[in-house]
Amino acid sequence: MINRIIIILIFFITFNSFAQIQNGRIKYGVTIEMIEGFKGSVLERLYTESMNNAKYLSFTLDFDKERAVFSYNDDLAVGNTDVGLSKVSAGYMNEVYQNKEFSLCPVNGFGKYLLKTDAIKDWVLENETKEIEGFQCYKATSSKKVIHTEKTFIFPIIAWYCPKIPVSFGPNGYGNLPGLILELQVRNVVYGVKKIDLNLSKPPILGKPQDYSIINQEEFDEIIMKQMKNRNSVNEFKKPDDKF
Repeated sequence: MINRIIIILIFFITFNSFAQIQNGRIKYGVTIEMIEGFKGSVLERLYTESMNNAKYLSFTLDFDKERAVFSYNDDLAVGNTDVGLSKVSAGYMNEVYQNKEFSLCPVNGFGKYLLKTDAIKDWVLENETKEIEGFQCYKATSSKKVIHTEKTFIFPIIAWYCPKIPVSFGPNGYGNLPGLILELQVRNVVYGVKKIDLNLSKPPILGKPQDYSIINQEEFDEIIMKQMKNRNSVNEFKKPDDKF
């Protein structure tokens, strides 16, 4: 019943605003919190470094009514600061090309592939609001399943979307909500909006991904496991004085 009331309310909001917004550019920052299981482990120092360097990460979402591209930009990079681990910890692999049904992300280091991720369809629209950068946002929740070796983990997802910006996009390929996602939390990572520019005088050039083979998450996981096994086999039989 709550979902139905929220959807009806959002319909009236978006009906009046949809024709007004043609495109936009949103900048996001990211914060990373410590994973409980890493405290006191050998990973704590490395993860602490990635948390501290997250403040140097900056991302841009360019969109029109039909498509969006989410990408990393290095305008906050400082000296020799290594933000590679921070990007990995934030769940960012590469630019994400998004439409209303799915997203495509080029995969580096594992071959010429595009990782396809279907849009989340099981969002729960909550009766909770908050203001972000002057826009009233609504809360939506879902979950993400991650399979690691023989274990399965379920991580919570919390999105705050804005019906007055009625496009179904957001950070890192997340979307399929009745409004742009201005804040997104996936487990311990939070993407938060820093700047909002709407109806740009020069519409953003969204581009298209390379014409690579398209794979899903399960196929990508199999490729990673296969390459890890191959590398372990090479290391196992490699002599100390072997050189490549």
